[in-house]
Amino acid sequence: MESFYIQFEKLTGNLMERSQDILRERFGVVDGKAKTLEEIGKKYRITRERVRQIIRSSLKDIQARSKNRFQEVAQVFESTVRARSGIISEADLVAALGKGDAKEVAALSFFLECLSVVRLIKEDRRMKRSYALKGFSVEEWSASMKKVVSVLEEENGAIEKKDLFKKFSQKYPSDGKEQEFFDYIAVSKEVKRNAFGKFGLVFWSDISPKGTREKAYLVMKATNKPLHFREITTLIDEYGLNKNSKKKTHPQTVHNELIKDNRFILVGRGIYALSEWGYAQGTVREVVGEVLRKHASPMQRTDIIKEVLALRQVKKSTIVINLNTFFAKVGKDAYTLKK
Repeated sequence: MESFYIQFEKLTGNLMERSQDILRERFGVVDGKAKTLEEIGKKYRITRERVRQIIRSSLKDIQARSKNRFQEVAQVFESTVRARSGIISEADLVAALGKGDAKEVAALSFFLECLSVVRLIKEDRRMKRSYALKGFSVEEWSASMKKVVSVLEEENGAIEKKDLFKKFSQKYPSDGKEQEFFDYIAVSKEVKRNAFGKFGLVFWSDISPKGTREKAYLVMKATNKPLHFREITTLIDEYGLNKNSKKKTHPQTVHNELIKDNRFILVGRGIYALSEWGYAQGTVREVVGEVLRKHASPMQRTDIIKEVLALRQVKKSTIVINLNTFFAKVGKDAYTLKK
């Protein structure tokens, strides 16, 4: 099949020049930006209603002359939506068929306006703006999504894809197939998949993190290891955790925010870990002292170093210096607290 843009040009080629230009501007074929009726009216010094009439008349003329060409495009739309269990968000439909080309996307919007094989479902608080097959039941979709939300509320935390469907199937064994399950979720505004592939309710911080601290926490939970604040900064941007993709996260902002939050522990020079991982807060001297307090008898230097390194990321030589400076050496390479 020819590209949507080429078909648009062929379909509009028999119209009067002004009508062609108005359609191009209305659907954004000129520069990828669809113009309003008012903007077009001002350009041609006609009323908004007159612009509307020209568009309506042009579309009727095209539809009357080009049924076969519309039928070919209609089949593409129908098969694409059917492959998504009968419903697909407008954004996903455009991504699937427009392939990132501004003119293709503009031509798509023209065909969607002309065809009735799929119907537009307007955005509301629960569903994204979407297109569905004629027989698709929004009521059944809504009922299914209420069940998904209930499963997530019971889980009360982000969950892997396979685990979500497993829990859903256990609670509602007769409800749908796996592909339909996730196709329905794809048009939901209540359930979202985060940058690390886990599902949850859209307002959860591990699904839609807002502040720098929440974003850093999500990054560290996902990587599951201590990171330098500059690494955290890079990953926040790489995973697209900022709403504005052009906005860059500043390393110093990350450092300043983490050092004020008890969930994060500074375990080395600029290196942070999560306190829930068992890392200890404080200087190396304080960490060594805490390790020794837990033991009733003196400890060997190698054992002390091993335990401290499990709590902090520092050089072994730094631990040895602190042992020799602030703690009592008893026997060969054994240490205890000073009295």
